[in-house]
Amino acid sequence: MEKITKIRERAFSLAQQIIDKTGPRLAGTDSANKSALLLKNEIDSFADKSKIEEFFIYQGAFLGWIKILVVSFVLAVGFLWFDLPIISIILALLSILILVLQFFFYLPIIDRLYPKKKASNVVGYVEPKNEAKKQIIISGHHDSARVFNFFIHQPKLYNLRVTGSIAYVLMMCLVPILLIFIHNDIVNLIIKIILSSGLILIVQMWFFASKKGTPGAGDNLIASTMALEISRYFSENRLEDTRIIFTSFDAEEEGLRGARAFAKLHEKELKELPTYLLNTDCAYNLDDLFFLTSDINGTVKLDEDLANTLVNISIANGYKAVSKPIAFLTGGTDAGELAKIGVKSTTLIGMPWSNEKRASVYHTENDTLDHVQKEIIDAAITIFIQYIEKN
Repeated sequence: MEKITKIRERAFSLAQQIIDKTGPRLAGTDSANKSALLLKNEIDSFADKSKIEEFFIYQGAFLGWIKILVVSFVLAVGFLWFDLPIISIILALLSILILVLQFFFYLPIIDRLYPKKKASNVVGYVEPKNEAKKQIIISGHHDSARVFNFFIHQPKLYNLRVTGSIAYVLMMCLVPILLIFIHNDIVNLIIKIILSSGLILIVQMWFFASKKGTPGAGDNLIASTMALEISRYFSENRLEDTRIIFTSFDAEEEGLRGARAFAKLHEKELKELPTYLLNTDCAYNLDDLFFLTSDINGTVKLDEDLANTLVNISIANGYKAVSKPIAFLTGGTDAGELAKIGVKSTTLIGMPWSNEKRASVYHTENDTLDHVQKEIIDAAITIFIQYIEKN
């Protein structure tokens, strides 16, 4: 237990140092790139090889579908009242298509409409005593999220605002068809009023995300510093034939763009040997510990055997844990991008993963280290080290 405490204390200390020096770390900003450099400088002290891998993002694009949805719906309502329902349907269909591709599948449909910015992944290698026959990636992400205003102001209405807004846009795709075939003034007026009432919800979506960033302690800097300290441990306790790859991704909050860039750059290397990813995201509370078996809104399958093995290790150490798929409409984690290229992947999470029950500090300015339980970080360190040593 002493070694676990030491690793955890170092992880907390390093995370706090980075937060103090950089503040919020929105991807594509100097603060995020500075945090990558601080991580790289730290891993230089023990890794056999380390580097910063720069790539480019289109800042703000991932959430861009929200404002497109708002503008499209406002225009669609206007065309309804000018008795042009076909145009209203086309606008609604277009915004839903962008929503599905950009958010459900994380595809870069509208990225190039946004400013191009530099982002930075951090990678470090700890080689085994002998020739590597297997490699394990331990990862987190160092960029922080934008503050989600809906989690601060009336958070209990989050689902109504978001899901309700999408429901109204879906209605706009279908209901105006009635206006084409029904020529009853009263019925047509009722349809227009019902669809127009959606403005009450949808206009609010314009203010969904703030321009401000969170401190990003639990989501997700502590995961990166924990991964770094576990890597340090294995530099001092070399494995026989397993290579450890520390990775701190940037731009997770911009649609997993950092993990995607890493997967593309390293695909050949990651396919040369059996490769496993132990990713961590939103580790806040031990009571909410679980491992993902799917990712990116359920569109990507993760490795169930790996997740279940980690569950068994958790239970053997007295921790309650389960494996389960990611909830639809809750987004994704970096594990999804690595799984796409065949890496056996899972993500450890310590937070209720639904839009109704997320941690109260999630995507808010209160995402500080004092809201991250030491117990869950101890658990994560224990589980990962035991898995790596036994496999």
